[in-house]
Amino acid sequence: MNQDERLDPELLRLFAEAPAPADAGAFVAATVARLEKGRRDAFLKKLTATIVIMVLAALIAPAVARMTLTAMDWLLDHLPQTGVALASPIGCVCAALLAWRIARRQFS
Repeated sequence: MNQDERLDPELLRLFAEAPAPADAGAFVAATVARLEKGRRDAFLKKLTATIVIMVLAALIAPAVARMTLTAMDWLLDHLPQTGVALASPIGCVCAALLAWRIARRQFS
């Protein structure tokens, strides 16, 4: 099976009958410009979203740190063994995995 047998004969006929653009270079340039504009717009949207997230994180980080320290202080006062376990490196890893799992379940 060669290339022409896989193509739709009706589509080939329509392409053959269609008028050729007067200036193919202008058509290609316009198409490339549209593609570049789309890429640029998508990049700007991603950049804007990243900047917004970073600013929000910077604004929220002190409150999160304060709440974390308050929670750890309470744990150390009321549940000394649990507080010590969470303060250890393996406890931090387990707590982070648990928080990640809860957040993932919340958003899915």
